[in-house]
Amino acid sequence: MLYDEIRAMYTTYIGRVAEYARKEYLRTLPHEIPLEELPEDMLALVEDKPFPDELELAEDRLSQVVNDLPLLRRQVLSMLFVEELSAIEIAERLGCSAGYVYKEKHRALKKIRAVMEGNGYDQ
Repeated sequence: MLYDEIRAMYTTYIGRVAEYARKEYLRTLPHEIPLEELPEDMLALVEDKPFPDELELAEDRLSQVVNDLPLLRRQVLSMLFVEELSAIEIAERLGCSAGYVYKEKHRALKKIRAVMEGNGYDQ
């Protein structure tokens, strides 16, 4: 698999995760009440606490799960998607095989997917 294909898959995956997080956030919101109908004392509470952006929530959740990954898996993801290195280049840096790099990438993305879809996230 080419590097660009892997990157495209990751980008698509992150887009789906963000969309899922947005839908989940909107689903959990209570029914909206127009601001004009709120009593004055309630209006002051609403203005003091802005609602978080749904993408902000997804980013926070993604950041948390990536930080919870073992160091080697974080390094592999960083080298693949931030530094844009190939699996062979990463393997040379880490002193392991390219197959091991792919396995660690797969495990990391599997954990991220499980957490972001709500199957392994401890809130």
